[in-house]
Amino acid sequence: MANENFALDLDLFDVQKSGYVPQQETPKIKIQKPKLLEPKPVSRAEVESETRESRKMAVRACTFALVALLMIGSLIFCRVEYTNYQLDLNSAQSELSIAQSENIALQMKYNSMMSIDKVEEYAQSKLGMVKRESYQISYFDISDEGGAQLTQ
Repeated sequence: MANENFALDLDLFDVQKSGYVPQQETPKIKIQKPKLLEPKPVSRAEVESETRESRKMAVRACTFALVALLMIGSLIFCRVEYTNYQLDLNSAQSELSIAQSENIALQMKYNSMMSIDKVEEYAQSKLGMVKRESYQISYFDISDEGGAQLTQ
């Protein structure tokens, strides 16, 4: 069973007793429909001049865009070519350093093989040469106008 000992104060809902005074409604402003402006009459010459001007502007804009595109393209092309040349230069420099190190090794080998003792040994052992004796040496005297004479 519900509690039946409560009372409702219905005076709270009475507008005149609570002191609530509703505000008066403000009159609504009627919004007018916008009026369309009539275009002023334009002569054929004005239309043609505007068309010419707009075409000139379009040609200028296209020319500017084309020049800008060509400049950007040429800059990119130059960068690519520069990079390719750098790669070629790097590979040529590495080949040069390899060739220089091989040259140094070959020079050292050549110098070690070309000593006087080694040349004499090779001439005697491989080629069968012997050292000359003083009696084997002959000189030619060509100071005479009459001809060359053999002297020993």
